[in-house]
Amino acid sequence: MTLSLGDLSPLLGLPPGPELSAALERAVPGPQEYEDKAYPDATYHNYYSLGLSLCFIPSPLRLDSIDIFNTPSKPPRASSTKPQYAPPPSLQLAFAEPEVVLSPRKEGEKEMRYPRPDLTVKQETTGRDIVRALGEPSRKGAGGWVGVWLEWSPVALVTAGERVEVGIMLELTDPKAEPSSEEKARGVGGVWDRAAGWPWASIKVFRPTAKK
Repeated sequence: MTLSLGDLSPLLGLPPGPELSAALERAVPGPQEYEDKAYPDATYHNYYSLGLSLCFIPSPLRLDSIDIFNTPSKPPRASSTKPQYAPPPSLQLAFAEPEVVLSPRKEGEKEMRYPRPDLTVKQETTGRDIVRALGEPSRKGAGGWVGVWLEWSPVALVTAGERVEVGIMLELTDPKAEPSSEEKARGVGGVWDRAAGWPWASIKVFRPTAKK
């Protein structure tokens, strides 16, 4: 199965209910059972069998973002009772813009352009592959519990022949237990060099106007 990220755009902003459930089933066919997790600032519907989680924000309750999770490289311990997300489907990004445009790095230089074909994100797809297709991120960061993350907003996609805009946040997880002493000495730069070859850990699709 292939999931088009553009097909998720109509879900964003909807409240929990039959309309959202029907739209989700059209975009991601499969068992629609979920686990409800409520917190003061957000409510999550975790669809473990579909490999994704829906995040709702209050006042009023609306779908703010959708997280799609890649499966970990190591299976969970036999003693673990934590629910595990199913392997994700292939993710299709059908871009509305045929080119990636890179802003000049120095004054007087011209912007750079290169063709941007549609991208299919599979389990083994790396950060380098995704950045090449999306271009320079709007924001990025490293460190803390999130790890390495990059964000693009807005991203223009095509669904059912129509142009839609979404925000996309990519998280990467180091498959190694610990970086080498040389990599540690290189600091944050070393992290970004290594992260280019890491497979993706999660992809968040959110409303571009939402603050992240």
